[in-house]
Amino acid sequence: MPEILIGEYLFLRLKQLGIETVFGVPGDFELALLDLVEPLGLSWVGAPNELIGAYAADGYARLNGLGALVTTFGPGELSALCGIGGSYCESVPVLHIVGYPTTPAQKSGKILHHTLGDGKFDHYQRISSELCYATTVLDDPTTAAAEIDRVVNAMIFHSKPGYIGISEDIAYAKVSSEYLGTKLARCLPPSAPESEAAVTTEIVNQLELAKSPILIVDGGAARASWAEHVDPLIQALKIPFLVTGLGKGIADEMSPYYQGCYAGEGSWPRSAIGLVQEADCILWLGNYPSDFNTGIFTEKLDHCTIIDLQRFFVNIGATKYDARINHVLPKLIPALSSHYPLAQRTKQNLQVDQQLSLPASNKIEHDWLWSRLTSYLRPGDLVITETGTAQVGITATRFPSGCHAWTQSVYGSIGYAAGAAAGAAIAAKETGKYKRLVLVTGEGSLQLTVQAFSMLTRYGIVPVVFALNNYGYTIERYFRGWDAKYNDIPMWDYAALFKAFALDVEPRVKGYKVTTAEELDELLSAGEFCDSVVPQCVDMIMDPKDAPEAMRTVFEGKNAM
Repeated sequence: MPEILIGEYLFLRLKQLGIETVFGVPGDFELALLDLVEPLGLSWVGAPNELIGAYAADGYARLNGLGALVTTFGPGELSALCGIGGSYCESVPVLHIVGYPTTPAQKSGKILHHTLGDGKFDHYQRISSELCYATTVLDDPTTAAAEIDRVVNAMIFHSKPGYIGISEDIAYAKVSSEYLGTKLARCLPPSAPESEAAVTTEIVNQLELAKSPILIVDGGAARASWAEHVDPLIQALKIPFLVTGLGKGIADEMSPYYQGCYAGEGSWPRSAIGLVQEADCILWLGNYPSDFNTGIFTEKLDHCTIIDLQRFFVNIGATKYDARINHVLPKLIPALSSHYPLAQRTKQNLQVDQQLSLPASNKIEHDWLWSRLTSYLRPGDLVITETGTAQVGITATRFPSGCHAWTQSVYGSIGYAAGAAAGAAIAAKETGKYKRLVLVTGEGSLQLTVQAFSMLTRYGIVPVVFALNNYGYTIERYFRGWDAKYNDIPMWDYAALFKAFALDVEPRVKGYKVTTAEELDELLSAGEFCDSVVPQCVDMIMDPKDAPEAMRTVFEGKNAM
């Protein structure tokens, strides 16, 4: 068999897994490795910094299934770790490839730049081992292919990041191309068939016994691996369903069974709380009971049987089964469809009073804004929402059919959404599945990663950015008081910055600044804006003491305790 470079082997493995674009920032220890990317048919997208590159790889992976990031040893890789941490927390498989000093240089013990000055080269791998399920630093050409496959397979199996350190001398050493024929697992394999069959039967039995069962679509258990089964499950169940903040954007919210977003006392609409409290059985997909996902732990669930489907197990009440959500759901759907009593359930329609008229104050108020976005969004939109205020507010926006969305609800790193949107837009263009990217973020978050505009305006599907500009950090004000000066931030012109980061982009991007609800309503109704094929940014000036209803309810309740 012919030989290929180990660096080529690594990137060809990524191609075999469906990765078409690699993100990163060039650095001296990785330049020789980067020379191999494009000749192998992969696209390289450079990021303004490693943190944004990590966010972009995360956003790409959430849509594509896998993502890849290349940084240099030391400062480069450390700068990316906040993004890798979010991928670990929310089960997003991103491969972090790090360009290392040559093997002889590492063995010499000499003090090199980018080290900690102690002649040791293993510090950074050990740090990353806390945020990646599997790590390796390739130091032997004879085992390099096996080590690459080990890390990649572990990353896919556990849906967590992986880490591969590779130096120039190893990258350009050769290995037999026959190793490329070893099959990699593109998805999680099934567990024992008899266990999955038992779980399916017991779930059907529990649903048949229940008088008021409901479905909750959450976002844990590596949601991308089972999301395709959710809408068929809803059709087979014919029972009311809710989403959580982390699970929003998976299910069709135009379904007659959709009843809103559950987050304890932060639920929207408020009727969702009663629906959960009256349920005697909850089929829960990917339960992830974090603070922001539960309205700061205000959920009440002790009264009913919970069927909790996770990546590696299923809990039915107190009984734990060796079964996996991505394999149980395809078996459960036909079992429900063929079960006569369950198949006769009737439809229920969500009745919600949304504020559609302009606020009397003519300010861009949260209670009006999120309802107004419902009519702006279209089938085929990809919606990425920033952590914090926007993340809470968007729960009151009802997405159209064919709209996909997510937010980083658990890790909650502000600034994430802009970088993730850049990566997601590229993945969306590669798949051809989505037509427009809608980024909803806050001005505080943008001040961390505003440079991501330079990626967002150049690659991928057409983006529209909505920046909530209320002079500071709203959610932190609820935590520690409205007048704390540390929650104030400098005033920037985000529409102008959006254009400034795209001076060489043709056709030219557009930016808007709106200060009233009437101005925003007119913009959202304008055909030129809604049908635009160029990137656009809307800087929305909002009341610094206003907040989404769900946020007000939860934090005012907490403050009163």
